[in-house]
Amino acid sequence: MGNIRFRGFFTHIIDDRKRLAIPSRFRSALKHESEGRVILTPGYDHEIAVYPLKIWEDIEDKELLSLSMDNLKSRRYRRHFTFGVKEDRLDAQGRILLPDFLLEHARITKDVIIVGEINYIELWSPERYEAFGKEIEKFYSEDAESIEGLRRRKHENTSS
Repeated sequence: MGNIRFRGFFTHIIDDRKRLAIPSRFRSALKHESEGRVILTPGYDHEIAVYPLKIWEDIEDKELLSLSMDNLKSRRYRRHFTFGVKEDRLDAQGRILLPDFLLEHARITKDVIIVGEINYIELWSPERYEAFGKEIEKFYSEDAESIEGLRRRKHENTSS
């Protein structure tokens, strides 16, 4: 675990039964990492996040289970994922079934943009993907400077 990498961009169509064929490059990584077992969750930006089961279990252990259920913000954050989680397995043709509640969350109807996000996959409606891409471009310089500041502080704290 840990060497998995999802890279690239693909455009696919969901079929009438709401199944999506995963690109072969991603499919082989999913089979290798988690025997084709995946977790689908609502993404932060109204996309669908698709995690290999092993990666998702690591997120549960390190992030979600560390949150106190005594804190309202922690409960809301955790439930953002747990209320909308669906476990699935690639079928013989390398497809996953997309539930209505996640399709509605992402506003996906037929066309799907599939993006590799290093250790997981994102599914976007073309309209949301285009809009968010413009936002990324607009704020890239500002975000890069902020991120670099966070990296420096983290490095300074771990070096002490």
